[in-house]
Amino acid sequence: MSKKILIGPAEEDIRALLSQSREPSEVIKTIQKEYGLDLLGIEHMYPLLDFCGYSRLDIHKACLDALNVETVKYIESSSFQLEQFYDLFDKTFPYIHIPLMQPIPMALLKKFEKHVGEDVIEKLKSDMNVFANCPLNIKQRVYKQDEAFFQQSMLPLLNSYHHDETLQKLAINLKPDSYQEVIEQRRTHPIVYKFMEVIGGDPQIYLMFMQMVRIVFETTPYPSLCSLRIDVLMNYHDLGYEKTLQLDKCHQLIWSLDTCVRNQNMDESIIVKIKECFDLVKNGTPLYADFAMVLMDPMISNFLASCIVKWLRSSVDDNAPDDLEELISYTTKLLNLAEHAPTAVALNTKIPKLDKEIKNVLWTVLCEIFVNEDADMKIQIKDSDFNALQGMLVRSDIARKVFVHYLIDRVQERDVGTLHRCLPLILQTWPSPDFDERGIVYRQTYISFIRTMIEIVTKRNLYELIADVKWRQVIMENFLLKVVAWDEKIHEQLVWLLTDYFTDPKLLLKLGSQFILISEWADVVVSNGKVDEKKSPCGNVPSSYFKSEKCIEWRIHN
Repeated sequence: MSKKILIGPAEEDIRALLSQSREPSEVIKTIQKEYGLDLLGIEHMYPLLDFCGYSRLDIHKACLDALNVETVKYIESSSFQLEQFYDLFDKTFPYIHIPLMQPIPMALLKKFEKHVGEDVIEKLKSDMNVFANCPLNIKQRVYKQDEAFFQQSMLPLLNSYHHDETLQKLAINLKPDSYQEVIEQRRTHPIVYKFMEVIGGDPQIYLMFMQMVRIVFETTPYPSLCSLRIDVLMNYHDLGYEKTLQLDKCHQLIWSLDTCVRNQNMDESIIVKIKECFDLVKNGTPLYADFAMVLMDPMISNFLASCIVKWLRSSVDDNAPDDLEELISYTTKLLNLAEHAPTAVALNTKIPKLDKEIKNVLWTVLCEIFVNEDADMKIQIKDSDFNALQGMLVRSDIARKVFVHYLIDRVQERDVGTLHRCLPLILQTWPSPDFDERGIVYRQTYISFIRTMIEIVTKRNLYELIADVKWRQVIMENFLLKVVAWDEKIHEQLVWLLTDYFTDPKLLLKLGSQFILISEWADVVVSNGKVDEKKSPCGNVPSSYFKSEKCIEWRIHN
C-alpha cells in the first residue's frame, strides 16, 4: 500500500485519530506505519535505527534534507526547464511556510523569477518570516515595486545597527589607537554587510536606501545614520561599483574625507577636492543638507575638531604656517555644516553662517589657555574668559567638540593643571533633561569625552589616580565621581576602572594603605551612578545588587 502524504490535509486526519482513540500509543504506531517513508525494506530498518538512538524525526528529516539537496541541484542544472517549473512549483509552494519544505520552492523562485506571478509575490509579502528567506532577485523585485515595503523591511535592521554595542563604542572613542582599524571594523560589520546584501549593487535600490536613511534622519537625527550612509558607499567604492557610485552626489566628498581620516592629515590639495564638491551646490538644497549629514559622522567630525586643536596650538608658535588661519576657518565651516545637519534635513532650510564668536572669542580664549599649560594649579582662567567659554559650550557643538578634543590631549600629556582649570566647564554645561533635539549630539560629545578619558586613565594612570593628590582630586573626586550620575555606560566603565586595580598585584602592593580609597570610591559609584534598571551594569545580577560594594567583588571574579 502506498504511503500517505504527511502535510496539508493529513494534519486534520491525524488530529481526528488522536482525539477519537483512548490508546494514543496505538494511534502513533498506525500513523508511523501509514505516513512513514515509502522505501523498500524501511520497516526492517526502523528497529535498527531506533536501537542506535535515532528518532523517527531524525530519520525523516535526514531523508528530507537529502531530497532537498538533490532536487535543488537538479533545479539549478540546465536540464531543468520552464515546463517543469510550473508543475513542481504548484506542488511545493503551498508548503513554503514550513522551513523544512522551503529549499525547493525558493530554488524555483530564484531561477524562474520572471515567470512568477504577482499573486505569488503578494503571498510572499504577507509573511515576513517566509519573505526573509526569499532569494535576492525576488526581494529586489518586491522592493522596486513597493518602496514603503522596502522601508518597513529595513527598519528592524536599521534599529539593530543603531543599537549595536560594538559600533557605539567605535563612535564614542575620540582617540582610537588606529583609525585604520576603526574603519575596518565599521565597514566589515555584519549589519553593514547585510545592508549591502539587500542592495545587491542595484542602483535603484541603493537610491531607495539613501532616501530611507534621510527620511529616518529627519525625525531621529542620530550620527549612526550618517556613519551607515558613508560606510555602505565606501564599500561599494572599494568594490568598484561605478553605476552605483555615479548616482551618489556625495561620493567625492565622502571619498575625500575618508582619505583625510585614514591619513590623519588635511592638506591644501585635499581641501581643493572638498571645495569642488560644493561648487554649484546651493545652501538650502537637499544635496547641501546631504553634505552636512556626511560631515556629522562622528569619525569625520572628530577628525575635523582634532585638526582645529592642532592648528590652534600651532598658531601660538612663532613659526606658524602662513595658511593656518585659512585652514582653521574652512574646517570650522565644515563643522558648522555638521552641527546644523538635523535642521537642514528636517526643515529643508539653509544652514546659518558660522557664529562670529567662534572666531572672535572662542579661538582667542583657547589660545590663552594653551599659554598656561602645565602651569601651577593656582593659575585660573580669567572670569571673563571662563564665562565666555561656558556660554559657547552651551550653545555650540563646534565649541564642545574642539574643547573636548583639547582636553583629551591634556589627559594624554598628564597636564593636571589645565584639567583642573577646564573640567569644571564640562560639569557646568551638561545639557538639561529637557534640552531640545540637538541634545542627541550634545550628550554624545560629552559622553565620548568622558569614556575616552576613562580609557586613557585606566591604561596609563591607575597609580597616579590614587597616589598623586592632584590626580586624585582633579580627575576622580572632583570630576569622575560626579559625572557617574549622567549615564549608565559611564557608571559601568567606572566600575571596570575600579576593578582593574585588582588585576595587578604589584600595583596594589605599591599603593599600600592608600588602597582603602577604592572602597570609598566604590561606595560613591554604586550609590550615585545612573543604572539601567533593565540591564544592570553587573550583567545578569539584579540592579539592586549593584547598589552595594559586593558588586565590585562580583566584577573581580567574573
